[in-house]
Amino acid sequence: MEAVSDPLNIVLNTKISTYYKAVMPSGISYFVKKLNCTDRISQSSSHGSFGQELEALGKVNSSNIMTPLAYTLAANNAYLIYELAFKGTLFDILHQSSGTSLDWASRCSIGVGVAQGLASLHGCSTGPVLLFDLTSKTIMLKSTKEPKIGDIELCKMIDPSKSTSSLSAVAGSVGYIPPEYAYTMRMTLAGNVYSFGVILLELLTGKQAVSEGTELAKWVLRNSTQPQKWDRILDFRVSRTSPSVRSQMLAVLKIALACINASSEQGQR
Repeated sequence: MEAVSDPLNIVLNTKISTYYKAVMPSGISYFVKKLNCTDRISQSSSHGSFGQELEALGKVNSSNIMTPLAYTLAANNAYLIYELAFKGTLFDILHQSSGTSLDWASRCSIGVGVAQGLASLHGCSTGPVLLFDLTSKTIMLKSTKEPKIGDIELCKMIDPSKSTSSLSAVAGSVGYIPPEYAYTMRMTLAGNVYSFGVILLELLTGKQAVSEGTELAKWVLRNSTQPQKWDRILDFRVSRTSPSVRSQMLAVLKIALACINASSEQGQR
């Protein structure tokens, strides 16, 4: 593929993949994702079985999931083709925009879209699809109101029976990992919900999942003991726009707190 041979086409790097922008002769653009399929993390015994897994993921019916349109398998790599997400990642738009901020309508729509995508993955007919690294950097935006969850194929690449060092090298990002992961080293549905809760907190506060060495979830938990002071948690640039927006943000904050608390409670059982 010509697109992946030119470093200038790189638009995003993740832990085990690289995204390239590819322009077809017709003028239509796509994402080409190059996966590094090393033996130490691959659970697929052959390219054939991995291909079948990719085809199954491609049939997941949700507009909020990045499902592969096509794929090509090589000796040590896999190339997956996706619809192009024009706006970049949620992290880029939320934290690295030059002085601009997403309004509440956009933030709320993104949160709902991620929830719908996650529900589709957890309710997949062939069994729940666990996300090994759900963060604002793995959520692509087709528009400022249309999110797509990426890196869903990691669950088909990583073998939990391999050494924990191999698993920890790719599973989860600091700030999004539930507390119990440190001693269980198991990715779970509750862990996905915790990561989703952190993403909601990013949307509500405008802060990154980790800032100056402090995890956002822990900061919010410390400052949420008195509900009458929850206003201090919210992104003031957004919450001040109207009483209705403030009320909606406080309602979503309750959901986010339930997400990060539910995972911790389950992990302690």
